Amino acid sequence: MNVVLARPPRRDARDAGLPVPPLGLAYLAGVSARAGRPVTVLDAYALGWSWARFEQELARLRPDVLGLGTMTPVADVAYRAAKLGRKYATHVILGGPHPTAVGAKVFEDCPEIDHLAVGEAEETWLPYLDWAAQGALGQPPAGIHARGEPYLEHTPSQDIESIPWPARQLLPQESYRYLMATRPGFATMVTSRGCPFSCSFCDKSVSGSKWRARGALSVVDELQALQASGVGFVNFYDDNFTLHRKRVVEICEEILRRGLDIEWKCEGRVDGVDEALLVLMRRAGCRVVAFGVESGNPETLALLRKDVKVEQVEKAFAACRAAGIRSLAYIILGAPGESSTQVSHTLRFVQDIGADYVQFSSLVALPGTPLFAEYGHRAPADVQNPVDGDQNRHTVTDLPPDELAKLMRQAWRGFYLRPKPLLRLGADAYHSGAWREALRLGGAMARWSLPWERPAGSPYQPSRAEGGL
Repeated sequence: MNVVLARPPRRDARDAGLPVPPLGLAYLAGVSARAGRPVTVLDAYALGWSWARFEQELARLRPDVLGLGTMTPVADVAYRAAKLGRKYATHVILGGPHPTAVGAKVFEDCPEIDHLAVGEAEETWLPYLDWAAQGALGQPPAGIHARGEPYLEHTPSQDIESIPWPARQLLPQESYRYLMATRPGFATMVTSRGCPFSCSFCDKSVSGSKWRARGALSVVDELQALQASGVGFVNFYDDNFTLHRKRVVEICEEILRRGLDIEWKCEGRVDGVDEALLVLMRRAGCRVVAFGVESGNPETLALLRKDVKVEQVEKAFAACRAAGIRSLAYIILGAPGESSTQVSHTLRFVQDIGADYVQFSSLVALPGTPLFAEYGHRAPADVQNPVDGDQNRHTVTDLPPDELAKLMRQAWRGFYLRPKPLLRLGADAYHSGAWREALRLGGAMARWSLPWERPAGSPYQPSRAEGGL
């Protein structure tokens, strides 16, 4: 059976997103490889292919199954790929957060898609391929939506240790870059799934609320294999790497015991770190920790259900500085109820806490989130930033869209157009080998931030969400 897993090309030439590995597709390829089933992975985005080049490859391969994945902000790109693939593929299946959140509505939005993989697809992938090989007739396997057929829910195993590693050997590893990487040779990893917290804007439709984690030995085994393959920097994509302090300590101590020489970044919560832990993480190779700060206003933190206090944010960023670890703050501007004065307070706050990097964004009510149930009926604004992947960003705010857009530009310019951040980003681009991508991102930011480049009402289409800073 000829199976192709594909990430489509960039939306257009202005797309400035940095190419990071399509980990979801690589996990499915790993499942296929372990079962002895051949599979091809096409990462047209990382390879810089045009849409015409992508279509030529699909025409050459003519897959029995074409697998695509997508998040809601870039669903239009996946739909475009499905329409191209429809000419050459027997079956087109879409997975990822978007089809998991909206379900059969995908069939209405994109009739060229035949099937949907809902939730974590590693356990449903092989049964799906068997069903497709038999003509995809009748009831599909649990966890698979098929047009006109009843859907059976699949409950994933709690043992994520049994999932094979991503088939990175099928990816163009040399093409991946991350601007904040402190060394060349970049890869991504997932060591846990699920998140027990209840942030109102977070889509947990794929991995759910139950936290499931791999043990320290398994995590460091994969790190050691990556180092042996030439990887110098790893980005842990866990929703909350620091959730279980004892596990983080065990991972760090195992890295040190084996003498691994690899550096990394992770995502954490401000109430999940302290200076002693961060010092150990620094010794074990951690160079950057990203925190979902969201706001410097307690009222906004309550609306977003962050369950943290401003004082905890200040303490966590001070601990990062003391430990010698760089900090990244994710910030949401203009949430419902926020005034321009409160937005300006948050802009001062991120500088006061000494954040090394900040990613400013507007608030989107994604399908499958509590925020969508409350605000999804609102007529959305369109307020973007230079690293958003949305073609039209459905912003939820009480501020006039033009006013919030102005504040967004002020945020990015005010933080990054200063000598220290510019020098830091330049050093990052040099050490990570991502200087070409940095120039592209810098150009996108300049075009976006100048008012005469983006007249009122004209949507800007910058980058894919996976790239980020």
